[in-house]
Amino acid sequence: MNKQIARRSLLVNGGLAGLAAIVGPSFLTGCAPANTGSSSAKPSTMTGLWVPYDTLIQGSQAAMAGFIGSNQISFQLNTVPWADWDRTIRAFPQQSTVPDVVIADGPALQGYAANDILAPLDEFFTKEDLGDFLGGTTPSATWKGKFYGPATNESSQALVYNKAILDKHGITPPTELAKAWTWKELREIMLDIQAKERKARGDDQFWGIFVGQGNFLAGATYTGLNIVRSNGAKDSKTYQAISENGLSVAGYADTDEAMEAYHFLQDLYNADGLSPQSKSPDFFYNNQIAFWITNPDVAIGGIAKNAPSMNWGVSPHPYFKTPIVQTDSYHLAVPKNAKSIEWSAKLIADMVSGQNAKILAEKQQAIPMRKSLLTELPYLQDEHMKVFTDTVAEWAVPRPVTPGWSEYDSTYTQMLQDIATGADIQKTVSGAVQSIETKLARYKGIVG
Repeated sequence: MNKQIARRSLLVNGGLAGLAAIVGPSFLTGCAPANTGSSSAKPSTMTGLWVPYDTLIQGSQAAMAGFIGSNQISFQLNTVPWADWDRTIRAFPQQSTVPDVVIADGPALQGYAANDILAPLDEFFTKEDLGDFLGGTTPSATWKGKFYGPATNESSQALVYNKAILDKHGITPPTELAKAWTWKELREIMLDIQAKERKARGDDQFWGIFVGQGNFLAGATYTGLNIVRSNGAKDSKTYQAISENGLSVAGYADTDEAMEAYHFLQDLYNADGLSPQSKSPDFFYNNQIAFWITNPDVAIGGIAKNAPSMNWGVSPHPYFKTPIVQTDSYHLAVPKNAKSIEWSAKLIADMVSGQNAKILAEKQQAIPMRKSLLTELPYLQDEHMKVFTDTVAEWAVPRPVTPGWSEYDSTYTQMLQDIATGADIQKTVSGAVQSIETKLARYKGIVG
């Protein structure tokens, strides 16, 4: 299961499979038939495979409506269960039917491209378009000079906090990126608040922080790696996290700086006990957590749903030496054996054109995927969005870019979880690095 799923699953309502939405006057039963060649003729019907995330579906419907209507194309939009998402895409080359357009996880795009699963789409985007797409979304979508699909929005991460609890202890977190706390500063603040709250409550069911979206201890690669990478200078291997060709983590994931950060992370869960060893974020909603590192859709949607009366705020992501926040989000892509790559690509290009990219973002209340829109959407300056938006503009980087993202992500995430539960750090990191090296070596022949 892809780890990016964790930050979305809190907001999913209803079933996880089957028909999600239908756009246009009619719809097909099933997906488009796969062909050995792609036709340039305008199709009367098209299909899409989406993830079961309501606001993304609604935003996509709105963004594609003009193209579908003006071209008199009917569009059937289906979803796949989260657990089946990655393997469904990987199976496209062997399938007799494939969708015309798919939602793919940004960090996984290089792997799909390297395995000849997706069609390159760069000829359908101008240099101005590619230059306007946010920098955290394009590296993973580029393989051997070809561009494989634009993002539907951009993610971000920051330190969400329970304002009522912090006010009680006289703590006012910074809201400007230039004034962000270091991890050492935040640690001292959390230790003080946690001790006082536990004493006042008469139990130990209160913690300083929750790291990540909820499904993985230590925040998985998406969040936990922010902590590690921030302990290196910008030109360091610690900050880079992976080799330039995306095939090696030895000397990157196991530097002295990285090891120091792993010890800090382990102490959060063990020696300091500042984070619960639980995979649920409900503690924050129940006023049992002071701080929470998460992203805007999970924070805003989750709090609105689970704790609508909570008084809360957002502060910049903490760091050790260099501020860094890993981003990227869902992308639009086309299977290489789609029935009409040209028309699928035209649809996608239209969906992320200036006005439609704005509609796509507004319907999701998300950070848009175009730089030019960051100052055009008023809700991005809301007190609960501004820090997230500023972070994307100044600190955002993609997660480690590699054609072996799936293998890397699963191993690294497990390593972080093991560290959080008290495993021997040296042995755990050494074993994970060796495992990742072996898995990424399989791609040497196609990287070139």
